[in-house]
Amino acid sequence: MMLVVVLMAAGCNKEKVYKDNLNGEWTLYKYLLYNTDKTSVFQSRFPNYTITFSDASTFSEFYTNPDSVNISGTYSFEDNLEKIVLENQYLDLTDSLTKTYKREYTIFNLTKTHVQLRNDTSQLYLSKTPE
Repeated sequence: MMLVVVLMAAGCNKEKVYKDNLNGEWTLYKYLLYNTDKTSVFQSRFPNYTITFSDASTFSEFYTNPDSVNISGTYSFEDNLEKIVLENQYLDLTDSLTKTYKREYTIFNLTKTHVQLRNDTSQLYLSKTPE
């Protein structure tokens, strides 16, 4: 019984560390698509891209193309805190229904200043924007 309590406490502590490290604004410095560097393509498609995480499990993405675009949603951790799931609502104009867009990334090298997010097709390398 004590082992279960200790493991649960360790998991909660790890989630708190992850949230603390993620908390803040991040900018993309490298983008790989199918292991090919496509950073310049990403930056031209999503100029001034930033993603901001809060310790309240929310995120917001921003870019200008040509107008300002703001996307807000929530994030959660899955698979023993190895993955982060970003979810946001959007209006599907084809049927005028609100739908959920869900993106899942494996987390690598998370520190207070750097994180790598990887899925089946892409890898985002992000650095924390200085405060």
